[in-house]
Amino acid sequence: MAALSVVHSLRTRGLRRTLLFAAFGNAIPILGELVAVHVLKVLRHHVRPQVRGVPLAIALGWYNVGYGTLAMVKGTVNEAADSHTSTENLALAPAVALAATSFDLLLDPFGLDLGLWEWSEDSAYASEVEGPNGKRGVPLLNFVGWLALTTGVMLAYQRLQIGHNATNTPGPEDRSGLEAEHGAALLLLSYYLPAALWALKRGRREYLLYSTPFATTMYAALKRCSAAS
Repeated sequence: MAALSVVHSLRTRGLRRTLLFAAFGNAIPILGELVAVHVLKVLRHHVRPQVRGVPLAIALGWYNVGYGTLAMVKGTVNEAADSHTSTENLALAPAVALAATSFDLLLDPFGLDLGLWEWSEDSAYASEVEGPNGKRGVPLLNFVGWLALTTGVMLAYQRLQIGHNATNTPGPEDRSGLEAEHGAALLLLSYYLPAALWALKRGRREYLLYSTPFATTMYAALKRCSAAS
């Protein structure tokens, strides 16, 4: 999945933007994971391989979801604001953070039920889902972390893009907006569909409702590409 995301990013965003987002999209979330595992001691992962308690799959998963959501949201934001105005810059980071965090409202209970991780205390959200250690639910701190870390990734990425964009040199991203949205939406379907089927099987349709911002963003990206073709 990560390899496909990188290939997709290289084709649609170019080498510089790909490396820039990959650096922030992995480093900042990994730092957050290390704090949760070793400092706050609220989280333990069971996926292997791991480095200092953070699985490779989790680190790459942050990048995949962050990059894919950015590619999808950018098209939606561009419909409301010209791509060279400050309006887009102000709206992009919170929009990506909201969509990605809403997705985790579905994804995190799914992963907990699969035994991929566990939380140190019982929590009210998804309290019917039990982790490997017998603790139930997902703490709200997890979703605050998603909002904060995803926003941090986006702000850092945008900040270092400003000087490059000032040259007004068009890149692959400027010429392949629909391709970027469509490919990212298809890649993220591999995350969304298993989690959505799990929610339906468990009779927990509220998780699908909570993830509506992400799902509608993905649907809009696919719809725009279908209309254009």
